[in-house]
Amino acid sequence: MDLTTEQRGRRAKEILEDEVFTSVVSGVREQIVAQWHLTKLNDKGMREDLFMQSRGLDEVVRGLRTHVANWTMEKSRTSKKRRK
Repeated sequence: MDLTTEQRGRRAKEILEDEVFTSVVSGVREQIVAQWHLTKLNDKGMREDLFMQSRGLDEVVRGLRTHVANWTMEKSRTSKKRRK
């Protein structure tokens, strides 16, 4: 699917502002932290796995924010060109 920067930015913004999405992200974060607190002192592997899950979730959110930022910058550049 070939979307424009604007289309990607708008859709990413909708997703980031979606109540269900934000609720799921928060819930997953809470589960990761809860599981981390339950790990045994010597369970380094499980803590590393949970850390990677958290990082993966952060990357998804970061990717969406990047689309919004790219769209915002494009809008800014376009409006500056129109003013000249």
